Amino acid sequence: MKQIFRTTLLGYLAVLLLPSLGLADNPIAQAYYTPDPAPMVWNDTVFVYTGNDEGGSFFTMNNWRVYSSTDMVNWTDRGFVFGHESITNAKPAGDWAAECIYRNGKFYYYVTVESTKGGRAVAVGVADKPDGPFKEAYNRHMAGPNWDYIDPTVFVDDDDQAYIYWGNPKLYYAKLKEDMITIDGQINVTDMSRGFAPNGESSKYTEGPWIHKRGNKYYMIYASHGIPEKISYSWSDSPTGPWEWKGVILDQHSGFAFTSHAGIIEFKGRAFIFYHTAKLPGGGGFSRSTQVDEFTFNPDGTIPLVKPTDLGVVKPIHNLDPYKIVQAETKAFSRGIGTYRVEGKGVYVNKLDNNDYIKVRSVDFGDDGAEKFYAAVKGGSGTIEIRLDKQDGEMVGQLNVTSASNFEEQSTTVSGAIGVHDVFFVFKGGTNMFEWDYWYFETSKTAVPQGPFCGVGKEGCTATPIPGKIEAENYDVGGSNKAYYDASIENEGGKYREDRVDIVADELGNYMIGYTEAGEWLEYTVNVEEAKAYPFRARVSSGSESSSFQLFMDDKEITDTVFVETTGDWDTYAEITGKTSVLPAGEHVLKLLITGSYVNIDWIEFGEKTNSISKTFDLEKQGLQTYKVFSLLGQYLGDIQSNSIQDCKREIHERFPVGKYVIRDSHHAYRVIK
Repeated sequence: MKQIFRTTLLGYLAVLLLPSLGLADNPIAQAYYTPDPAPMVWNDTVFVYTGNDEGGSFFTMNNWRVYSSTDMVNWTDRGFVFGHESITNAKPAGDWAAECIYRNGKFYYYVTVESTKGGRAVAVGVADKPDGPFKEAYNRHMAGPNWDYIDPTVFVDDDDQAYIYWGNPKLYYAKLKEDMITIDGQINVTDMSRGFAPNGESSKYTEGPWIHKRGNKYYMIYASHGIPEKISYSWSDSPTGPWEWKGVILDQHSGFAFTSHAGIIEFKGRAFIFYHTAKLPGGGGFSRSTQVDEFTFNPDGTIPLVKPTDLGVVKPIHNLDPYKIVQAETKAFSRGIGTYRVEGKGVYVNKLDNNDYIKVRSVDFGDDGAEKFYAAVKGGSGTIEIRLDKQDGEMVGQLNVTSASNFEEQSTTVSGAIGVHDVFFVFKGGTNMFEWDYWYFETSKTAVPQGPFCGVGKEGCTATPIPGKIEAENYDVGGSNKAYYDASIENEGGKYREDRVDIVADELGNYMIGYTEAGEWLEYTVNVEEAKAYPFRARVSSGSESSSFQLFMDDKEITDTVFVETTGDWDTYAEITGKTSVLPAGEHVLKLLITGSYVNIDWIEFGEKTNSISKTFDLEKQGLQTYKVFSLLGQYLGDIQSNSIQDCKREIHERFPVGKYVIRDSHHAYRVIK
């Protein structure tokens, strides 16, 4: 966000007359105004953190947003990730420019807020994932309040020392401690008398610093020249200067917003500059939007003058694969649509009206082409026209969406989608027709029939025998809504198999399904040896009081709901037991349905016990404690006062009949077999 220079601002507040956007892909987000872009490269993905202008007669923001891309032409809206309501002593409508950085397994989000104590301040959010949700790192400002304290940027040097920079009209900087949330030593003020303007003139540095390192040079990119702003840069042999003026890299241009804010990244051997403009309909100085253009460093390392374009990045990093699940909020451009985020589940497209559209660039259907199209939708009815290369281009398919109370996959045939094309999803019908989660195409070659899976890299799989053990992570092949249903597209565990099922691992490398939600299911092809009822055991964990699951065979119930008593946390496992109804002999499909959220399941074994007891953890406790004793079905049996878990187990062996028990203290759960 930007400070106002009231003496020079007034002539630039009128909304600019802009040329038609046509098929331009800049700005990269169209459903919201997205100022102050801060790009971050993490693994094989570019994340762009932005503000959320609400328009009016001043800078008004209450949240920050994030978008991501792997190809630099299609951007996935990941929604709101942080806001003043989560920050101590932050006023509403006072969220300004921010930047995110990854370090030591965490994502740190450095933001500008207007403080309730007067002035502006730098606060820090932290998250486990790049799209949050972010939580305040500690309940106080990192720096400030001070009206100069805006626009933080953070950089970790090759020696692992982290630095933070910010400020208008001065450039402040400081070292950060290893924790990334504490300033190490004093706050320094950069010598502005030189290095930020040609020929030693008075400083043209204004605000919005951005630090970038290339080779041995440190580049300081910043908004310059007062109001209206340009983007300039200086460089240095040190992260703390002294700085040498190198020139303007982004001049005032058609559609400029009187302020400017830029960030530079290098990704896959190519260089990109992000900045904001007023080019969206209704845009202006307080309604700004993020754009991106590609540039090439000069041979001597200097940055050329970049010309802003309407098209944006011309050549994608790679073509988009339509035969994998694609989030509906992934797009190069759109008209009219909205999005919303459900924490823990994802972002969804909504507000679809007649003639709205989504454009997806560089979709590679291959030489054989697509034969079928799937979309996960809910709500009302309407039509999705699938067109190639332009809004009124060749129509290769048409999905007539029927109303549904929950997201469900609906499909239609496709013909003529061959080779690489831009795809336009054009919506026909009424207003606010339906909501959209994801889509994908299919061919006879990409469609995988459901069948048994026996491990990564293993072939010749056969149905799992019953009696026998089913490893929960070895659900059938076939994909989403054929072999499994997972409510969230995100793979929370990220282990073992590359799909949307959440698989976690313990310290010994054992895999389990986790992050489960009610309504999710997995299927397993099994071969029942003999028609009869089978006892079963399941190794499970839960930190919840309401976790449960149920088993089906060929979609018929074979168990009642199996309740999972909390084991204290999701890292502590116990065995529970039950019995099926009579199972038919031969090959069938077993379904595991999650009926109560947040249970982890390692395995389910049918038949009399043949394997050794699973590992349990005995932790010594010092001092008299109360242990609660439960049956494996969750029935409370009483309390035991004991000095250690070992003494408690000995008392169970003396007082209780032969069987299996779960004992819990205030921190852990333990399994006991007598």
